[in-house]
Amino acid sequence: MDVNVRDRLTQFADSYGREIYEDDTWISVHDPEAKTPTQGWKLHVSARPGTLGDTLDRVLPILAAADCAFKVARSTHTLMELNTGDLDAGAVGKAITVYPAQEAVVEIGHALASALAGMAAPRIVSDRRVRADAPVYYRYAPFAPQYRVDDNGDFELVVVGPDGERLPGAAGPEYSCPPWATDPFRPDDPAPAPVSSDAGRSTASGPSPSSGSADATGRKTIGGRYLVTSGVMRGPRGNVYRAVDKAGRPVIVKEARAYVGENTQGWDLRMYLRNELRVLRALDGVPGVPEPIDHFRHGDDEFLVMTDAGSRDLNRFVAENGTFNGGAGERDLGALASRLLEVLDAVHARGVVVRDLSPKNVVLGEDGRCTLIDFGNSRYDGLQLPGWSRGYSVPDQHTDRESEPADDYFSLGATLFFAAAGMNPVMIDPDPVRNLERTLMCLARMSPDVAGGVRELLPSLLSLDPVERVEAAASLRSGLTGPHRLTEPHLTEPHRLTVPHRPSGSSTAGSGSADEGPATARHGRPAPIATPKLTGDLLAKVLDHSTRECVAFAERLMEAPEEARRASPPVTNVYGGCAGVGMELLHHPEAKAVAADLARWTARVMPPAALPPSLYFGRTGTALFLTAARLTAVPELATPAPVSLDGPQRADQAHGVAGIGAGHLALAAIEDDPRHLEVAAECARRLLAGEVTAPEEDVPPPPGSGVAVDAAFAHGAAGCADFLLSYHEATGDPAAGEAARERFEELAVRAEAMLGELAGPDARPMGASWCQGVSGIASALAHAATAYGDDGYLALAERGALAGLKVAPHAWVVSQCCGLAGMGEALIDLAVVTGDDRFWRGAEEVAELMLTRAGGKPEAPVFPGNDLDKAGYTWATGTAGVLSFLRRLDRRSGTRLWTAAWRLPG
Repeated sequence: MDVNVRDRLTQFADSYGREIYEDDTWISVHDPEAKTPTQGWKLHVSARPGTLGDTLDRVLPILAAADCAFKVARSTHTLMELNTGDLDAGAVGKAITVYPAQEAVVEIGHALASALAGMAAPRIVSDRRVRADAPVYYRYAPFAPQYRVDDNGDFELVVVGPDGERLPGAAGPEYSCPPWATDPFRPDDPAPAPVSSDAGRSTASGPSPSSGSADATGRKTIGGRYLVTSGVMRGPRGNVYRAVDKAGRPVIVKEARAYVGENTQGWDLRMYLRNELRVLRALDGVPGVPEPIDHFRHGDDEFLVMTDAGSRDLNRFVAENGTFNGGAGERDLGALASRLLEVLDAVHARGVVVRDLSPKNVVLGEDGRCTLIDFGNSRYDGLQLPGWSRGYSVPDQHTDRESEPADDYFSLGATLFFAAAGMNPVMIDPDPVRNLERTLMCLARMSPDVAGGVRELLPSLLSLDPVERVEAAASLRSGLTGPHRLTEPHLTEPHRLTVPHRPSGSSTAGSGSADEGPATARHGRPAPIATPKLTGDLLAKVLDHSTRECVAFAERLMEAPEEARRASPPVTNVYGGCAGVGMELLHHPEAKAVAADLARWTARVMPPAALPPSLYFGRTGTALFLTAARLTAVPELATPAPVSLDGPQRADQAHGVAGIGAGHLALAAIEDDPRHLEVAAECARRLLAGEVTAPEEDVPPPPGSGVAVDAAFAHGAAGCADFLLSYHEATGDPAAGEAARERFEELAVRAEAMLGELAGPDARPMGASWCQGVSGIASALAHAATAYGDDGYLALAERGALAGLKVAPHAWVVSQCCGLAGMGEALIDLAVVTGDDRFWRGAEEVAELMLTRAGGKPEAPVFPGNDLDKAGYTWATGTAGVLSFLRRLDRRSGTRLWTAAWRLPG
């Protein structure tokens, strides 16, 4: 099956005078003398991992004769990954991409289709098929990268029309043709042909069952008998729909696309769909499990129809309603645990192991009933398919050993942890023991005074010893009474999980602590969990390690290719790019040389697209970094000119004039250039005159959550008031000063209400964040208290910072934006203003919480990004921002980065 793509393309290039270029995904072949158009009709050849070699045999002679550029997936393994849709939803099936001369696209397309006729491969949903019997597709798209950039600094691939109109150029979920282009294969039929409603029949553009067919009233149906009411999910693997059958019964229709996600055994998503059908039939009649209704094919794709359990999964419920507690009502953790175990017991009694129990697969009915969904990789009658959910499946499930009911008890414990904590289990470390220890540390920090009940059973449910998990489930089961009591399911000889060995005495739970093995005892009550205690020595080690991690990340950034062949332009902003990392490194003498190199690199690779002027997502923050680098480390560096405010701008700190103005106030303080104050003055004028655009509409926060985007620092009133006060302090402008006073008076009222909510039962961690909650507001109020000598503002700021500390144990990310670092910065701001040691102690507590969410040893932590399962390094969502907080905590001084009051390090 394995094909040496590199050797074959190297031989091809040598034979035909071509050059090759290789990146992590593709090997590109091109004629150095030929000119490839910027955009046009490109061709895609789809293939399966097992047919890639045969496909190349048939295609390469045609491409040699056509003399056009092309690229190929670099290996069969790479193609297998592409065909899962996990790397890029738009890349499924795209084994070969051809960039033909536009006058030859039809000829080459038909030649490829003739050569590949009869070969089966994944459908490329973004493209149109050249002909129905061959895996050759086409669409109008960029050949060379060309972008537009949005307000968040994200680059979007585009195609450009004759009049300059820019349309999305990335592959989408369906075929489209720009209005200025004519489909070269079907010039009289620019729109995709309708799909036949007959199962197994193809249209000229290939089978597209996900498009369904229309009934007599024009409404969309699937299989000719299921009327679609809404979409649940849309993706490269297949779509999921809500529908009603002919009797009006609500159903779920799940599609599995042929050859997508195919593994080395030749199993694709259709096998998982068939396994789910097999399992559902075995569970027919079990309460809490969907009823299978239908299974049919449409072309090569397959569909499974089952009863609809509802739309409130546990993920959504917690997001909308808050965590489960020990009390009565629909958020009763004990009741949830009993109901889930009751369903599990019934499933196990039928001989099924779920293997994918997690919050996304638990649907909660309005009456409190629980339904388990998604049995695609479940085990039944000696058969299971590979698959696992990181953090929720027992750690060695990825080895695909034979699963047993005790494995589902681990998933039950992880799911109940999510329900109680509102966060996923720790999953950043490759060592499952360390992840479990840290998960239980998080739980202990959230509710140190809670004893008994389901929470006390969670360490045993999450044990790596299956016998202990069985005992914990039995303890939980003993709480069931009356007719709902079920007997314990039969267990085979339990499998004992093999975990990585640690030398005796290695540190796992705190600085200098001895390794005590798994976090739970074999018998009796759980062993005590030793949370990391922040000492001066430990903080110094964490700082040193995190600085080296950021240096290594900066070096990797600079190693990336700078030419147009890279996937997208480098991100140079503060939020998710090199400016945020570089600015922090400038504050560390041992990292200043790398920061200087990063500044030179940043100036060299600034993308040509029109970046927004904003502080965190655009040019202002990058200019501040480059100016700081020139003044401290790179005197020869030419820094960008102050931004221009052409066009409408928003008001806030993150995207708008408050942030732009604050950045230019900082620039004006460190660089003798009057233009910086001119930009700040224009920002203040626009803010005072109301010449700003309305922010994007956000989903209203849950009542009582303490979340208030429109009042918080990043996107709301606190950031605007803080800028106006800073501008007044820098210039003496009376209008700005008066407006700042009025806005702080209004902000104090909002903050009081938010503090009331944060003390209530429905408080959310985001209510304590810098970007949407009280932490950013507390820092702004501390600024106002200092400027006005107002003890009322100071008291309110202190209460805000401490309220954030109270909620901090429930924060699921460590970052500046949305997470613990932002909350910790507010505590440091209050410590600096008041000299009160309790704020320094609070900041130390936040640092300890960060260590419980990190991988690695406490002295060498691996901080997760906001996606939680891998390390992050950028300033807003990764280690660089954590380092900013830890640096201020260690030095007991310093002004927060990216504020008007920030000054050059040293």
